[in-house]
Amino acid sequence: MNDIHRWFERTARGQTRVPSLYASLLTGRVFRYLAYRLRYPLVLATVQFAVHVAEFFLILASLGGMAAFTVMILRAGSLTVGGAWWGLLEIMRERLRDFSRSGERDAAGYEIGRWLVLAVALTIAMTIGGGVALLVLRPSGNDPVAHLYAFLVVVELAANFPVRVLHSGVYATRRVYRPRWSIFLSPAVQLAVITGGFYFYPTVAIIIAIVASNAIAIAITIHYSLETYRLIGLRPRLPSPRRPVRRLLPKIPPWLGIQTTVSGLGLRLDAVLVLAIVGIYGTNTRSFDLTAAVASWRQVDAFRFFYLVLPLFRGSYESAGIFYFDFVRLRSVSALHELRRVFFHRLLCVAPLASLYFWALGAALGLLVLKDVPLTFLLALVPLFVVRSVIGIYQIRLFAEGRFGIHLITMLFLVVLLWLVWIKPNPASDLIQITAAMILQLILLINLQHLRDRRYPPLPTVLSVGDWLRRLAREPAAVRVGHVTIPRSTTAKQRSAALKLIRQSFDGTGHVAFRSPTKIMYYHRTQEDTVGASPHLVLQTVSGGVVTRGSSSPQPIADGREAFQLWRASSESGSAPIGLTDLVRAFHSLFRTGIALDLQTLDGTREMRGLGQSFLVAAVPAVTRSVDEGSTVVAVCDRQLAPVYRHGTLRMLLVCPPEPDREKLKSLVKLIREWEIGQAARAVPDG
Repeated sequence: MNDIHRWFERTARGQTRVPSLYASLLTGRVFRYLAYRLRYPLVLATVQFAVHVAEFFLILASLGGMAAFTVMILRAGSLTVGGAWWGLLEIMRERLRDFSRSGERDAAGYEIGRWLVLAVALTIAMTIGGGVALLVLRPSGNDPVAHLYAFLVVVELAANFPVRVLHSGVYATRRVYRPRWSIFLSPAVQLAVITGGFYFYPTVAIIIAIVASNAIAIAITIHYSLETYRLIGLRPRLPSPRRPVRRLLPKIPPWLGIQTTVSGLGLRLDAVLVLAIVGIYGTNTRSFDLTAAVASWRQVDAFRFFYLVLPLFRGSYESAGIFYFDFVRLRSVSALHELRRVFFHRLLCVAPLASLYFWALGAALGLLVLKDVPLTFLLALVPLFVVRSVIGIYQIRLFAEGRFGIHLITMLFLVVLLWLVWIKPNPASDLIQITAAMILQLILLINLQHLRDRRYPPLPTVLSVGDWLRRLAREPAAVRVGHVTIPRSTTAKQRSAALKLIRQSFDGTGHVAFRSPTKIMYYHRTQEDTVGASPHLVLQTVSGGVVTRGSSSPQPIADGREAFQLWRASSESGSAPIGLTDLVRAFHSLFRTGIALDLQTLDGTREMRGLGQSFLVAAVPAVTRSVDEGSTVVAVCDRQLAPVYRHGTLRMLLVCPPEPDREKLKSLVKLIREWEIGQAARAVPDG
């Protein structure tokens, strides 16, 4: 028993030390969470950068310049193709999130299986096609080792297609956790083998390095992805081979497929831009020349330098990709609009610091390894690193929120600006103009994103009572108002199916709200002179009796304002606080030690830091479920808390002290209900 107790204590201490996204947002310690997420990726990026540099010099020394040139092309190409594939997989990830919310586990398994079939087909085609192209073109000359290494780079890209599918099948809804050592094992082995290759058998070392590192990385990713599948009870299922070929592959809408693919490619566009910068497309063709501005800069071997710092350009940009999953979590619930805004702003503050770290690595390369790169040139690259990192934050958020059209518009805007720089015959000001083009792209992103953030998101179909009343009171069209009942005896699966059906029935035509855990109010837009079947009767029929008793206004009501007045007259409502300040004052009169957390102004975050980690982690998921559960007050750990919604978003949390008095809890519920009615009445006054 002592060993068991010690294990539980170690687990509890470990959970307390690990920062949580929701806990950090509630306590105002977002920077601590960001530092926690960045610590290992920054170290890993450093090791990968060292591998990248060592691989280049080993290939250059053992196989010659032509082989090194070929590897450059293949590495840059694999980055862009890999990014496009990761972008296309967003279609699968989004479907898996929908299946997870609706509990369709079998459908999720078959969806992953179809993408695996597509990935395996692409792997075979890429391997055969790449091998044939290398045999025909022979870009590395007559050296068989150089050809073998180039082919292994192609195989590396091809093998990652199905591996990405397996990983994304989990990453759609949760992170894939693995031990710390597994993060660094593959690049550490590759770096060790390459380092040894400088002293013993370099041609053998480069082959062993790429084979061993990829085998280790693929094995670790597959192992821990399959472990996560097992823990969540999900298993990729392959469709029957007897089905038609088109049924074996996933359904990809053409336009959506193009958008996601190009968006994913845009997230890796640094590889293409770097190749354009070094003038790889031909010596007689106008190319970007960032070293032409100052005479002392022209001694820099731009071709070599920008290829070597490619992982750093990409790292300053892809450090934003670490938070892709956080953006997805915050986007999935529209009520978390305020928390998403706070998280985004804090991340914008951290991005330049991460970019300066990557710039410092590049400066160390130029000053200590290459030794022919002037310090002034390195300093001139600082704005490029910083601006690129901030652009990455905006673009990864656009991608995570599914706003592919805006993402493509900003990419096209940058391409046009770079084209204007390119057609100018004098390259002396290329560095300044390219940096200016990226700043203009950033300004465009800032305006588009912050204009959206200043607006509330569209109202979901299921609202809190207060938002439902306010929306009803402002409806200009004729409506039918009523309620339906879902009995307490209904199973969780039946209740979930009934709620899904209700959402589909009122989506775009009205809104619903829980008056209690069993009673659902609704209003439905209709024509004033139209008499049709009552919505509650339709729901009873299509739900197979899961939705039971209900009522509806016998005739359409002229508009929402009149419907609200009728509803208010039939309900018991007294005086109510006018604003949030009055609501908070009334809450503190009930619970002197209670905490009122304002998610817009962040007042109350210091008080929240005194609460337990388990409560802070569970609070946000619990209150976001409260709308669907019809709960005004939610129990989390040993406390009760009441969410306050405005415009469909979570505006405030009222946290009661431990073990509150039951009568005071009832008074709090009544207080919030009265405040919601009063706010709706204030929005549409009498007269």
